[in-house]
Amino acid sequence: MSKGKGKKALPLSLRTKSVLIFVGLFVLMIAALWLINRFGLKAYYLKQQLVRMEETRSLLTELAQDPNDEELEMELNLACERYGITMLLMGSDVILYSAGEEERGLWRRLEIEQTMMREMDKVYVKTDDHMIYQTRDPLTRSEQIICLGLAKSSGQAECPYLMTLSLARIEESAQLSNRFLLLIGLGILLVGSLLMFLFTKRLTDPIITLSGLSKKMAALDFSERFEGRSGDEIQTLGENINELSENLELTIGNLQKANQQLEKDVQEKEQQNEQRKEFLANISHELKTPIALIQGYAEGLRDGLCEDEELRTRYSDVIIDEAERMNRLVRQLLNLDELESGAVRIEKTCFDLAALIRDLSAPYQIGSERSDVRLELDLPETLPVESDELLTEQIVQNYISNAFHYVKKGGLVRVSAEQKGETGALISVFDEGDPIPEAALPQIWNKFYKVDKARTRSYGGSGIGLSLVKASAERLGGGCDVRNTGDGVEFTAWF
Repeated sequence: MSKGKGKKALPLSLRTKSVLIFVGLFVLMIAALWLINRFGLKAYYLKQQLVRMEETRSLLTELAQDPNDEELEMELNLACERYGITMLLMGSDVILYSAGEEERGLWRRLEIEQTMMREMDKVYVKTDDHMIYQTRDPLTRSEQIICLGLAKSSGQAECPYLMTLSLARIEESAQLSNRFLLLIGLGILLVGSLLMFLFTKRLTDPIITLSGLSKKMAALDFSERFEGRSGDEIQTLGENINELSENLELTIGNLQKANQQLEKDVQEKEQQNEQRKEFLANISHELKTPIALIQGYAEGLRDGLCEDEELRTRYSDVIIDEAERMNRLVRQLLNLDELESGAVRIEKTCFDLAALIRDLSAPYQIGSERSDVRLELDLPETLPVESDELLTEQIVQNYISNAFHYVKKGGLVRVSAEQKGETGALISVFDEGDPIPEAALPQIWNKFYKVDKARTRSYGGSGIGLSLVKASAERLGGGCDVRNTGDGVEFTAWF
């Protein structure tokens, strides 16, 4: 691994992101409020206090007009107490009104302020009859707002007055407000984070479910569906995903079926090509020997190699036999092709199968006496069936012929039949011959397949007889089978 690549960070869940965003925004909001309080509350508070001081000063100038107005004096007392203002109104060497502090101290402070105007830190208001400014108390060294002015009495005499407001109170109020804001903010942050976590859980659970569904859909698993009932856009999204999942499942299923069918068609095509190649090779092999014999014996006749009549007759018989073999092979191939293609028209009639088997077995009965082979017929007296008689005859003829070719000398061939259903039958032909290899059992029904090629050639077999049996039985709506018994081989067919 290269040094420049670090570990991949674990992705945060949507719920965690939502809570973190909420906490971050709330912390920023509290910080902004704290900064505003820290640097703006004092100025705002001071501005409000200056307005209140002006309001109180107006009440004081009205009281100077009528010092005996008790209602006005009570209102002024309430204002001073509410706003934290101390004041002193002087007449002609007489205190007309005072509030907040001891009168002599206020009188002394009035004298000091009247003589120390040059020590003002900041002037807020300055008119002909009063001035509001900020200065430091010479005794406590604390910052104060001072209002110093002259009020007209009812006799138009000038009455000096002094109003003071401590800035320490303003600063203390701002600090308390900031601390209270932080405490309230932390409490709201904790409660809000918990509520946000619970709310986002309700909000993100359907999204997590949809995420899981999308992962399964990506893996071509469409077994699950979204079952939310929120009634909002998430439910709409879930319903759309359900519909998409159903459509994808249907489409992919159709594609898979089409692909399977295509693979099957390709396999069948390849199998047909292989069968065609095998068929051409087999038929070439089957025709090569008789053609070579015919050609050889015909050339012998042409070249005069057979001078006596007996030799010419033998040559002619060989040519006739091989030509008959080729003719029989061609007829069987044409017959098999018609059966497999469905070109053979089935004409079902009612006939006695037992009588048919007896007639077909009669020539073999005579031959079995000369070859020391025992032939047994296990048949009912009559066996009425409804089938195509020619195809049924072809099945029985091939089975009996095959049995006599492979039975051992002195062995048994047993032909039996029984009723199957109302109009069908089960035919069985057994011979005491060598068992067929298990691997060859499924293949003996294939065209040109021969278990013992030398022996098949010796009696003129082409390897098509059992293929004809299978095609005939299936064309009649039945089937065929073969099995090795303990003492021979048994072939069956039913329709």
